[in-house]
Amino acid sequence: MKNRRVFALILAACLLGSALSGCGVSGEPEVIYDEEPSAQPQMSFEEQKQVLEREYDCWAFADPYDCPWYYTFTDLDHNGLYEVLAASTQGSGIYTYAHFWELLPDGSGIRNCWTGNTSTEGPDDWPEIIQNSLTCYYDAATDSYFYVCEGVTRDGAAHSYTSWDALRLKNGTAFWERLANRELSYGEDGGERAVCTDPQGNSISQEDYDSACDRRFAGMEKSGLALSWTEVDTRTEEFQPVEATPKPDPEPQQPNPITITKHPTGEALAIGGNTWFIAHADGAERLDWQVLDPEGTVYSLEQAMAAHPGMELEILPEDTIALRSTPLSMNGWAIQARFEGQGYTALSEPAYVYVGDYVTLYGPVIEAYRELYDGGHRGDSGYAFSRGLSEMTAYSEGVGYAMKDLDRDGVPELIVAGMGTREGADRVVYGLYTLSDSQPVNLATSMARMRYYVRTDSSVYYEGSGGAAYSYNCVQRIAGGVLEDVEILFTDLDENNNPVYYYQQGHSESYPSERSEGISQTDYQSRLSTMESLIYQPILTRIA
Repeated sequence: MKNRRVFALILAACLLGSALSGCGVSGEPEVIYDEEPSAQPQMSFEEQKQVLEREYDCWAFADPYDCPWYYTFTDLDHNGLYEVLAASTQGSGIYTYAHFWELLPDGSGIRNCWTGNTSTEGPDDWPEIIQNSLTCYYDAATDSYFYVCEGVTRDGAAHSYTSWDALRLKNGTAFWERLANRELSYGEDGGERAVCTDPQGNSISQEDYDSACDRRFAGMEKSGLALSWTEVDTRTEEFQPVEATPKPDPEPQQPNPITITKHPTGEALAIGGNTWFIAHADGAERLDWQVLDPEGTVYSLEQAMAAHPGMELEILPEDTIALRSTPLSMNGWAIQARFEGQGYTALSEPAYVYVGDYVTLYGPVIEAYRELYDGGHRGDSGYAFSRGLSEMTAYSEGVGYAMKDLDRDGVPELIVAGMGTREGADRVVYGLYTLSDSQPVNLATSMARMRYYVRTDSSVYYEGSGGAAYSYNCVQRIAGGVLEDVEILFTDLDENNNPVYYYQQGHSESYPSERSEGISQTDYQSRLSTMESLIYQPILTRIA
């Protein structure tokens, strides 16, 4: 994008010059409206087109790189005032530039719609809007239309960035909203690697990236807008725009502005065990938790605790509810999130609770940690090693366990961690276990320089160090009874003993490998922050 900065500045200067000369208003600055005009022109499209074409010099820029520009007439916001959209896609990097101009209500001229200010420069690289058709979502609550485009930027044959963006034109101003990002690269073996993030930089799956538009505009009417583009240098009097998307019926189904971004997940746990549930939603002003019995009857938290004496339900920060001392009678019941906002409600999917005697199945592990603490071996690393336990027990006054179905197979994993820990070790998982043929199997054991954590997306985070210049950070998931690497960050030294930074997807026998990608220190720190942002401290049942 930087190599097009000169052009962007030239374009901004053209816009500013046009604004000061007052396109369509001789000797006066162009009027910019803060609100939608109350009166619309009683002009036919032919009359409006004549005004738009008369102001050709405002929007038909002479490109300094001799790249073609195209224009189309349409009414994106359906306010009866037609717009002219001029755009150009250029170069192997696929850079797109565009500007909107809308007819003034009195028909005297046109106004620039980008940020409502003709002196403001637009994006260096717009999404690829020069398409024959755009998907449209209509929000009846605000009478707004959103048009989605996928932007593509290449910085080489093996590396590119894509994004989903939504264009909204309202009250004479155009806005772009970023919905999702994806970074694509190709290794020497031709394999594709995709890193997807939401607008805040949080990691998301490829599936979430592909469905970002439908999830953002869930409940809105979906249609299409056809566009017909004409090259700026070949203006024709016969040009006619394709009809814009028709408005829906006067009383369309009202969309729900609440979008649930994380549903709570079901849990299998032991009798008397503790667990937690998390739910998030965009557009919600309030979150209430409720409990469902196997027949679907809704209970308040107080009613559920009365129905299951001794059980505790506690609301925690960050859209979390804790379930403690779970009795066998809770088997088959569910936890559900109820969001409210702007007069709307949204219910999450129910998270079912399956209760069994997993404490007995994991009994040998629980008993081994109990003996370590009760026997006074808390700081004895030799004792811990000899029994396959974590030396991190030296950092806490007690130890507890939690059960969480991390691989979603209906059987909970056992998480052992410290209680009353020293600062910096409060979220470390001492040991992680799963069941195979009803026997506990160790998945991970933390040591002083090799530590494991659980994350809110049911993955595991690992950090290790081989010295000041060598670090290793990894997101892992349980698959087939073992931990598999998903994405890895690590550091090394080059031939001049300067630190270098790498990113890699999946496991390899050595590091760096042909699958490793060199990245900047800034990118390394950003990715590391994203990995660590989902680390969660489990709710523990005390062992000793």
